Amino acid sequence: MLSAIRAGYTKRSLGALASLVALYALVVLVWPDLFDFSAEDPLFCALWLIMSALLCFRVEPSRDLLLAIVALGGGLTIEAWGTVTNLWTYDTAERPPLWIVPAWPVATLAIDRLGRLVAPRIPSQLARGTRPVLLVFVVWMIVFARPTWSMPATWGVVVFMLLVVATTREPREDMALFVAGAGLGIFLEYWGTSRACWTYYDKAIPPPVAAFAHGFASVAFQRGARVIEQIRQRRIAAATRRVPPGPVHPPPAAPSARLTLKSPSRS
Repeated sequence: MLSAIRAGYTKRSLGALASLVALYALVVLVWPDLFDFSAEDPLFCALWLIMSALLCFRVEPSRDLLLAIVALGGGLTIEAWGTVTNLWTYDTAERPPLWIVPAWPVATLAIDRLGRLVAPRIPSQLARGTRPVLLVFVVWMIVFARPTWSMPATWGVVVFMLLVVATTREPREDMALFVAGAGLGIFLEYWGTSRACWTYYDKAIPPPVAAFAHGFASVAFQRGARVIEQIRQRRIAAATRRVPPGPVHPPPAAPSARLTLKSPSRS
């Protein structure tokens, strides 16, 4: 076990760690008033240390970058929907707060690592129930979002969630991501709601559906990244087929190795 964990940390991990440090520094520099380093918060420190360590594990730059970009856009969309509809509010009263958006790629990549570790341990019976489990979550979220049923933004979110469920192709991977995301989401949501960083309309600390929402969001982000990668691969293949083969030229003739002997001159 320890040797397998050590093998997951390579030179690429140093690059990922440097990128994380730069991201954290940028957030602190841009929004310094949000951070109080004089107060001790062991849960906050533990969460970010664990997520950072997970993110630096088994780094695949091109794959991770695409997933991070999708999570950045997806996280912004989720925060905009939740804050505009007043399902939750932040202590800064922003709709949405941009400072929370960079946390989505970090959490998503950490959940991705956990999901890849959990996937081989998902029983086949549980994997076969992935689509029903995701559908139950969608119904649960619809019930939770009932104060916003009259808003088109919520209709769009529900349609998108149903689309994610309908396009399940890797049930074991989706179940692993859902379980891993929910596990990490419990601690993230407890920290945020217990510190009043964000508050849900029902005042729960936290509402259980919010914790499981991290798992569903991870499935959705992974699905989006896979679709983008498939489109890219198809375009590359189509472009390759369109390139006409160049003319075939015979190889240049090798220079003659024969020596010409001159006849001796006659005096």
